[in-house]
Amino acid sequence: MKLALIALVSCLALSVKSATFVKSIGLPDGASSPDALLPHPQYKSMPVIDVQSFDLVCRTPDMSAAVKEPLSVAAGGKVRLTWDAEAKSPYSGSNPYGPCSFWLAPVLSKGKGKVWSKIHEFTFSEDGGAAHWCSTSIVANTYYDVDIPAEIAPGKYYLRSEVIDIDGTRDKSHYLDFTAGARFHVNCAVLDITGTGTAPLKSPISIMESYKPYYKSVLFPSTKKNSEFKMPGGASPYAKAAV
Repeated sequence: MKLALIALVSCLALSVKSATFVKSIGLPDGASSPDALLPHPQYKSMPVIDVQSFDLVCRTPDMSAAVKEPLSVAAGGKVRLTWDAEAKSPYSGSNPYGPCSFWLAPVLSKGKGKVWSKIHEFTFSEDGGAAHWCSTSIVANTYYDVDIPAEIAPGKYYLRSEVIDIDGTRDKSHYLDFTAGARFHVNCAVLDITGTGTAPLKSPISIMESYKPYYKSVLFPSTKKNSEFKMPGGASPYAKAAV
């Protein structure tokens, strides 16, 4: 019944400019590489709403799925993620409304345990008086550039992107109301990071232990100011978060 409802909502949703899923990944000055992305589920725009599900890690139960061609990028360089601008949003019929974050983990870990290091986040910006969330920037440009830490050791890593939709009913748990709670639009790709760095990832955490149904980042009451939002997993150990 629950899956049938999801399918029905997905079919009825309007086609809008959105930031629900990443369609390709590449370098800012080079060709994109969609083959570096982990396989999407059947409903590409469907967010994860159950934060106790392993789908929250990469929105796929199979972390061992081989990608056709990892994206090669030098440590200290940038990666560009491009979202599908015409995707359907199955809940609101509009683009996600909220912050974003980006993480790395060694591929050998399969994403399990304390292996994920947050390399960047962008919550709510009031810079220059033009207040907006990260999702607003993604929708406006359809892409987002992420810096890869210069000091990390070469190897294959998962890059996890997450856009959190906090719009709608923010005050109830998903377990009390199927349509309530934050919605997590998660995608992962495989990077082949090159360079001469030797450092392991800083301050790795477990995704499954850092997101709980009752956390304020999952239940963000509409009475709160947007600038009070705190991202799951703590601050990035690499750089000051975008504000």
